[in-house]
Amino acid sequence: MSSLTRRAMLGHSGLLAAAAMLPAGRAFARPLPAPLGLQLWTVKDELKKDFDGTLRALGKLGYKRIEAAGWYDRTARQFRESLRAAGLECTSAHHGLQDLIDNTDARLAFAREVGARYVVASSPAPRRPISGGKDWNVALAEAMSLADWQANAEAMNRIGERARAMGLRFGYHNHAAEFVAYERKLPIDEIVRLTDPRNVVLELDLGWVWGAGYDPAETIRRYAPRVHLLHIKDMTAPSRTPGRIADARSTVVGEGMIDWKSVFEATRRAPIHSIFVEQEDPFSEPPLQALEKSAAYLRTLSA
Repeated sequence: MSSLTRRAMLGHSGLLAAAAMLPAGRAFARPLPAPLGLQLWTVKDELKKDFDGTLRALGKLGYKRIEAAGWYDRTARQFRESLRAAGLECTSAHHGLQDLIDNTDARLAFAREVGARYVVASSPAPRRPISGGKDWNVALAEAMSLADWQANAEAMNRIGERARAMGLRFGYHNHAAEFVAYERKLPIDEIVRLTDPRNVVLELDLGWVWGAGYDPAETIRRYAPRVHLLHIKDMTAPSRTPGRIADARSTVVGEGMIDWKSVFEATRRAPIHSIFVEQEDPFSEPPLQALEKSAAYLRTLSA
């Protein structure tokens, strides 16, 4: 497991102390719309090496909620107990859409037993193979057609109806391809149009929204009240064009190009249940160290 350095811990303490000394009305004047959460994909390698130790480290950094991305060969009870010991709770779980189509009841029941409130399709189900050797987002966009997106939406509606019957909510998580036009139509619009809001909500990955050339804050406003979950992912890219997938890379929240104050202002219009920080490979520093910086930055946001 990656270890936090003494210098990083001291730096973190200093940031918190500085925030605490701000005049009343400035420190945390715009609270986050939900407790600080994390998508566990960010620490997937650390979890494989030391599952319980990594969860404890996340709890010590101030993360309260997690979104699962796999169960690491643990039963639902074992997973839930490890989270409890670390002071964490699972509010959402990711599965690929094809996996959910093929194993609907089993995947929903497991997530419910862990304690999740949401089950989210992490990616669509293409009918054609995704080509290797290309950026995954680009290859995904090329593997899909408008008819594929529409068929996916119909499958989501069925899964969402079943989830609702089991006391869960079902959501869809975007990448960049959902914001690329097919026959002059955006897949994200088709998903919203073809699904019942009682059955399908949105988990907006704001990093990929930005990477597709769109403004994250405006996107939240556009699709509220469907937006229940957010991926807080900061990004860098040399250039961006709306509707075209940029060569974007994720980074520490607050060190990229997304205007997070405008994002959290926009969340006033949406029924946000959970937010999950996420950062993806390649990392320029150990993931836990990067997550410490992201958490410290988010705590210092003010109006």
